[in-house]
Amino acid sequence: MSSEFLSFIDECSEKLRPLERAYGRASWDAATQGTAEANQREKETQAALLRFWADPEHFEIANRLNKARHPDPLVSRQIKLLYLGFARTQQSEAEIETLTELEADVRSTYYNFRAEIDGEKVSDNDLDRILKVSRSSDEVRNAWEASKQVAGPAAGTIRELARLRNQSAQAQGFRDHFARSLTFEEIDEGFLMDLFERLDKMTLEPFQRYKAALDTSRASRFGIDASDLMPWHYGDRFFQGAPPMDSNGLEAAFEGRDPVGLALATYDGINIDVRDILDRSDLYARPGKNQHAFCIDIDREGDIRTLNNIEPNMRWIKTLHHELGHGVYFKLHDPHLPWLLRQPSHTLSTEGIAILMESLISDPHWMTGVLGLSEAEAGQLAGAAHQRAMARQLVFTRWVLVMTNFERLMYADPERDLDDLWWTLVEKYQLLKRPPGRQAPDWAAKYHIALVPVYYQNYELGHLFKAQVMARLEATFGGLVGRPEAGDWLTDNIFEPGARYDWAVHIEAATGEALNPTYFAAGLE
Repeated sequence: MSSEFLSFIDECSEKLRPLERAYGRASWDAATQGTAEANQREKETQAALLRFWADPEHFEIANRLNKARHPDPLVSRQIKLLYLGFARTQQSEAEIETLTELEADVRSTYYNFRAEIDGEKVSDNDLDRILKVSRSSDEVRNAWEASKQVAGPAAGTIRELARLRNQSAQAQGFRDHFARSLTFEEIDEGFLMDLFERLDKMTLEPFQRYKAALDTSRASRFGIDASDLMPWHYGDRFFQGAPPMDSNGLEAAFEGRDPVGLALATYDGINIDVRDILDRSDLYARPGKNQHAFCIDIDREGDIRTLNNIEPNMRWIKTLHHELGHGVYFKLHDPHLPWLLRQPSHTLSTEGIAILMESLISDPHWMTGVLGLSEAEAGQLAGAAHQRAMARQLVFTRWVLVMTNFERLMYADPERDLDDLWWTLVEKYQLLKRPPGRQAPDWAAKYHIALVPVYYQNYELGHLFKAQVMARLEATFGGLVGRPEAGDWLTDNIFEPGARYDWAVHIEAATGEALNPTYFAAGLE
């Protein structure tokens, strides 16, 4: 019996490794080149990978062995991961062809989209700059509306993808794709929705207080009454980040600084070398390149890269720290682990580490030791940095409530009026006003809904994980910045175990307790 477990693992690993490597390289080429040829290669390699996972005979074997349970926990965990991979991808050849074709079409739409303002093409960085620095209501409205231009071409394809994903899920007996995705990500839907209801109640009052102060600041900035504020006045395309208050000077301290040099100093300070990752990466903007940011592990054997579009400002310094957080998690697993276990325990855990690393730029010790500010300067900015961090947590949590509830309801009924649903949720959770008379699929401007579906809950769970890990680091080492011993603890307790445990067991093993939202709540005070 034991030999069947091991031979099945070996067979699947040998087949999966070249497929995963080919898909990773093709995805990288599509994101960095944006050509039709690269996009076609990504489609073809994605289809080949899906065909492997969709094989019904392998699924039946994985299902049977998973139920049988091998006494060796490493063997049992590999079988469980294979079972989850096969189970989440069961679909017909026709469904695979249609799915990959639709995803390739919408991916090309996003990668090659450049908004237009007054007939001139502008990048996402240009739009972000206008929304951030302009004091003209007309100018920010034009930029905000331009950022939604991609939604029209994408919306129909996203609905088709939702129908197709639901079709595959329902063939397996699931209510819809949302329910299936959570199940095969080892997240109980009841647990998640109960937790998010708690987070809604936990954050509503402090968010209302924050937004009232923010509204006063933004109204003064634009010379209008607070009652006239609209979504384009909040410094962000989706109000998923907290705009700076005008007087704190925090962002000015980062202007003109090199994100790469600062990231190297941060990671060197915790005894983690990221130079090999940076050497393989694509860091700067150009036409035809994906305007988002991500990190990818091509082969689970060290080929780790990050795509960014960095500029010398606070946003991209934070983003590069974040993406390298993913990178070191991919890199620093125990090299003796079986290939299937050379990955993070869960998406939420790698998101938690990425969020932890980006949060360091608000730490006063980072401001002096890495950014090079004097203690007096850092002291002056520390209060603003703390308030900004708290605001970011509040704003982002309310945004995740929009995204998660929108996807849950979209997959429940892809034929409903999604335009109205989007703004109903934005009004409820973000307390923004719906633009009068606006009829547009603004939801489809969000890349994740199309191509990274049912994912946003992992960011929020990652925030909770980050808060818990940071509490442990502070209690044990006094923090993380410039503390090699704290970096060694992360390597030993978070990175090296890879995927040997499921996420809940991993969190408890690393921090000494189950996932606990009280640490996150403490950050809101």
